[in-house]
Amino acid sequence: MASIARVNGGVHKQGSAQAGAISADELVIQNGPELDFFKIIATNGSSEVLDIRAELEVGESIEAIMTAIQTKANIAMYQVEGDTSGQVSVAVYPTAAWTATTLQVAIRALGASVGGNTIDLSGSAVTSSGLEFV
Repeated sequence: MASIARVNGGVHKQGSAQAGAISADELVIQNGPELDFFKIIATNGSSEVLDIRAELEVGESIEAIMTAIQTKANIAMYQVEGDTSGQVSVAVYPTAAWTATTLQVAIRALGASVGGNTIDLSGSAVTSSGLEFV
């Protein structure tokens, strides 16, 4: 039976310990490397959030975003929100290549006519989100 590593009676996070109550979200990764998490909000050049729920096919905007990310990091998983928020959450294996700022620049550089449905991603926003189960 698997067990959870106990470190000084606190929460285990990649070899460090947090004793007592936490003051911020605490990410616990039991196996493998600590991942980097990004939240992407697909937004056009006019700052309008885009409904990207229908952009999951080959040759469409989600594929373009994932291809851009994979130029510098391997994707562990991603999730496209099933609503009109335009949100894509991505977990990548850690590299020094992507920060929220550099990833945002790369996604915006995809332009105003991305994929078969010519989606405008030129105003997209990226933040380092941490992992959230919502």
